[in-house]
Amino acid sequence: MTRESAVHPAPHAPQGPPSAAAPSPRDVSAFRLIQALRRYSESADRATDMAGSVGGHHRTDLRALTVLMQRHAEGLETTPTDLARLLHLTSASTTALVDRLVANGHAERERSSTDRRRVLVRHTDSATQDGRAIFAPLAQHLMRHLSEFTEQEMQTAAAVLEAATAGMLDAEEQIRGTEPPRAEPSTR
Repeated sequence: MTRESAVHPAPHAPQGPPSAAAPSPRDVSAFRLIQALRRYSESADRATDMAGSVGGHHRTDLRALTVLMQRHAEGLETTPTDLARLLHLTSASTTALVDRLVANGHAERERSSTDRRRVLVRHTDSATQDGRAIFAPLAQHLMRHLSEFTEQEMQTAAAVLEAATAGMLDAEEQIRGTEPPRAEPSTR
């Protein structure tokens, strides 16, 4: 894909919000951006799934490892309850997930040093190495395409993506406030 085709939508792509009678040029640009973000998100999901499947990794496992690594980088401990909340999983699904990660050497369970009743989940060096092997080729392709842009354009793009992410987080909060609590399956 060239820079031109990445920036301009395909001829069949809508040129504005579907409900707008006469959108302003700014609205058309915003809609194009939203469509581009959607296409990127779908493409990133497919590429991640394909790259992970080559190494036999489940999508949820990769998401969990990303959470573990990000929280570790932020100096945060992670419990199975944290994983369940952040990945929107049931307790049973989270237990199966952590069991899988531990069994394949990508995570370890350990007791908290401040509260021995608390179990923490940590990623291993093996997970970091496998993550690099999975995602380095994806990053190389991205970097090749991004090399066409100036530093200023990339800073602007990063600001736009951060604003779009904030918008999605706001939407999540609104949805979370209106959705009924998810019932845990009975263990009886």
